[in-house]
Amino acid sequence: MTKNKDDLEIVLLRSTNNNYELDLIKSLLEENNIPYIIREPGIGQHMRIIGGLPLYGTDILVEKSSFEKANNILEELPWQDER
Repeated sequence: MTKNKDDLEIVLLRSTNNNYELDLIKSLLEENNIPYIIREPGIGQHMRIIGGLPLYGTDILVEKSSFEKANNILEELPWQDER
């Protein structure tokens, strides 16, 4: 498979098991016009529907060209040091 110049390169920004953290990250990305994709591996989406939380956590993915900006925004949060 050849790589097209228009292909997006998606990278993992952060993984979380916490709905509050997920909502905060999504909100910050939206406020800064950074597109993202939410991925819940395995049966994660089904577990979110049934139990409110994904079984294996949630991955937040961004385009590689936006990673540094997004990561810098998240590193400014005080609770990041407590991880």
